Amino acid sequence: MEAFDSSKKIQALLAGKEINLQGLFEVLNPANNLIAADELMLTAADGTILFVSENYEKNFGFAHGSIVGKSAFDLEKDGTFSPCISARVIREQTKIITTQVINRTHKNVMTVGIPLFDTKGTFRYAVCLNMVSMEQLNAIQRNYRQMQESVQHYTEEITALRAKSLKPEHLVFRSPAMKRLLLLIQNTAGTQANVLITGETGVGKNAIAKTIHSMSRRAAGPFIEVNCAVLHENLIESELFGYEKGAFTGAASGGKIGKIELADHGTLFLDEIGELPAVVQSKLLQLIQEKTIERISSNRKISVDFRLIVATNKDLEQAVQKGKFRADLFYRLNVIRIQIPPLRERREDIIPLAYQFLGRFNGEYEKKTGFSPRFINFLEQYDWPGNVRQLENLIERMVITTQDPFIDISDLPQDLFPRQFVGNAKNAGPATLQEMMDAYEGKIIRSVYSMSGTTVAVAKQLGISQATAARKIAKYVRDQEK
Repeated sequence: MEAFDSSKKIQALLAGKEINLQGLFEVLNPANNLIAADELMLTAADGTILFVSENYEKNFGFAHGSIVGKSAFDLEKDGTFSPCISARVIREQTKIITTQVINRTHKNVMTVGIPLFDTKGTFRYAVCLNMVSMEQLNAIQRNYRQMQESVQHYTEEITALRAKSLKPEHLVFRSPAMKRLLLLIQNTAGTQANVLITGETGVGKNAIAKTIHSMSRRAAGPFIEVNCAVLHENLIESELFGYEKGAFTGAASGGKIGKIELADHGTLFLDEIGELPAVVQSKLLQLIQEKTIERISSNRKISVDFRLIVATNKDLEQAVQKGKFRADLFYRLNVIRIQIPPLRERREDIIPLAYQFLGRFNGEYEKKTGFSPRFINFLEQYDWPGNVRQLENLIERMVITTQDPFIDISDLPQDLFPRQFVGNAKNAGPATLQEMMDAYEGKIIRSVYSMSGTTVAVAKQLGISQATAARKIAKYVRDQEK
């Protein structure tokens, strides 16, 4: 829809012929509520077609040059144009605005026919321009916006359904508290709101952040994690925002892209956010408000688009009261609050987590270690001050150091748990043969059932009756799930 290009082409074609183009300029005037497409045809007074624009030929299926030299009256007779606006302009010598069928396929093409006269008032040429009215254009724009809104709406619905149906494989739990937490994640993962994850050290804040990312529309983008507690105060700003070359002594010669830029179109996870220095807190607040950054030693603003998730094991409200954390930043971060309960308050999750870690470390260290019943009992009763991380570390240590087929409480390290408890465990002696056989049988039943999923398949694979398979599944699998 290039009105000015169309007029320039006609001017070039008629240069030096002393033609009055005023009628053409009047049509192309924006005040006439019309927009000219770059589709035009110039016809002589006798009906001979002198010029057809390339876009005209292309859009209406004419071979290049196929109608130039032909008579507009002949093309009207054979139905190529119905009616032919050029022929009408020649006959009536007046401006015509109407619709026509072009090449028998394109119906209701809005066309403007313009008579051109020379300086003596003699009719010389007819110009046909295909047009779009402003009303039509506005209707097209409205339909386009509605289509965009519909696509956005359905995209959000699909994302929400995907999030609700997605089972995060790295999250293992059975407790009601964690089920409620997952529901909160599902309902908010698709939003752009900032997330503040709180909880004791080792509860799994990193796993929750990754789950939010995997359920969001940014799942295909990067997940960039920064632990604010392990970076020196002098380095954290450059690590987050990056720097230009020569920014400071020891800087990389080519400069460095910061973690924030790396998170563009993805998720930025700032762990231990309570450790941020005051100056970085101020810059982070500005970043949240403006979504732009400046690298160190640069005054060029860089736009970034990311989802911000932060985590802390500190009481940020108390830090705000003591003046150690900016109140305005806290309110910006605390849009969606996810409080992860400690492991001791969700004991239903201990054994599933323990078996997940056992399977992983058995694979890593090529071992086939299991848990004795007494060790399982210990896992359930211990308070786990270090939470999930402590449980994970213990299982890895037990898999590495235990030489027997089953990990028992007699294998517990004295330096890890209270001496009184460990002493009682050591004096308890090894597990009985029946306990060890039960634990081994349970491991087999759980493994086969997890792969097959039915009592019939378990019975067939192990060579036992379906009734026996059902009884053992109830004993070793379903009782444990309750």
